Amino acid sequence: MIWGEIAKALDVSLCLALIIRLLLLRLHRVYVIFCLFLLSELVGSLLADLKFLRDDWLPDYRIIWMIAAPVIWVFMLWTVYALLDAVLANLPGVLRFSRKLLNGAFISAGILALLTAQTEFSVSGAAAYVDDPIAQAVAIGLVLDRVLSTVALLVLVSILCFILWFPVEISRNLIIFSTGFLVYFASKTALELARSFSSREILQLTSNLIMFISAACFAYWAMFISREGEIVPVRIGHSWRTGEQERLIGQLEAMNAALLRSAIRR
Repeated sequence: MIWGEIAKALDVSLCLALIIRLLLLRLHRVYVIFCLFLLSELVGSLLADLKFLRDDWLPDYRIIWMIAAPVIWVFMLWTVYALLDAVLANLPGVLRFSRKLLNGAFISAGILALLTAQTEFSVSGAAAYVDDPIAQAVAIGLVLDRVLSTVALLVLVSILCFILWFPVEISRNLIIFSTGFLVYFASKTALELARSFSSREILQLTSNLIMFISAACFAYWAMFISREGEIVPVRIGHSWRTGEQERLIGQLEAMNAALLRSAIRR
């Protein structure tokens, strides 16, 4: 119980610290969607604390979670789209093509959720709550949360592989945000899978670990983002081979031009 309270306190305080840090650096206007994502996470956590302190003020917290979770999912996915836009801002042809792939990925995720929900729902033991529709709805919501986190993780891995291979020039802050999100979604996906296929006694442990990792990501972002990081260009793809960089940049520009011509013809 004490570890749960510590994890929750760290998660809330570091999330708030990150929001304040972005405001002080005046980066909230640059990362508007990310700030909204943080605010949705913060409000959800504060409502949980308020429910714990004054149980008579709010309805069943599971209902609050079912209302708050879709809002958090929207801003989470919107943040991934915004990150993709920022990384590929100078490559409109590649960006257009990547958006189509991302749309297809999320549609596939919805289908995957429907196909795997029943199995994951049954294995987790949630199917036993036949007389509690709220518990069943929360269990389905947890499966969907895991699926969306998995898709976000795959998209981030693809983005990082792209900027590691092609010498794309982006800001240092974008590298920091991408790395933090990679750790966040990878850990969340793995722990939510473990929670789904483990006993109910593991539920609190995995929830605490997710909050600790979330808090660590908030601390990492708050420590390393900077105003200068927004204007300092970074190119990590093949950074040790200048000749290889020039060849790959030529390939990337040709690919971008070809995708733009293809879009115009349509």
